[in-house]
Amino acid sequence: MRVTLIRHGDAGDEAPRDEERSLTKKGRADVRRVGRALERAGAHFGVVMSSPLVRAVQTAEITAAEIGFRGRVMISDRLIPDAFPAGVMSLISAFAAEGKKSIALVAHEPILSRAAAMLLQLSRFPPLRKSEAVRIRLASGSDQPGAFRWRIDPDSGRRRRS
Repeated sequence: MRVTLIRHGDAGDEAPRDEERSLTKKGRADVRRVGRALERAGAHFGVVMSSPLVRAVQTAEITAAEIGFRGRVMISDRLIPDAFPAGVMSLISAFAAEGKKSIALVAHEPILSRAAAMLLQLSRFPPLRKSEAVRIRLASGSDQPGAFRWRIDPDSGRRRRS
């Protein structure tokens, strides 16, 4: 299974509550750039799932549009910033059991770097930058660590393997 972790784009501070903060103009541009890079990389998803926070949902919707995803963006509380990585792992396991081969999870820090560390069986993984995408490949039916494949830099839209 291919798991793509995507951190939400830059968000403003004008909302009355953190959950309601929306993407800035820069955030939208960065997310579009990363979405186009995902399309160029041939990324297609059977599932796009987002945290319920506005900035993550907006990021997921823009990314889905850029790659031509025709499904509905799903929402899960398991992707909120301080969620437990075990919840993310159960989402991934459920999608694998359904036969999904590629999923995108759009969320926040620190849940994304914690989930990446768990998938890769590392003690820690560096925090994802805003709008950054990271691809991890999981062997099906295996307890082996996942394999880091690449990351997409939000400033350049370039795919990097380190």
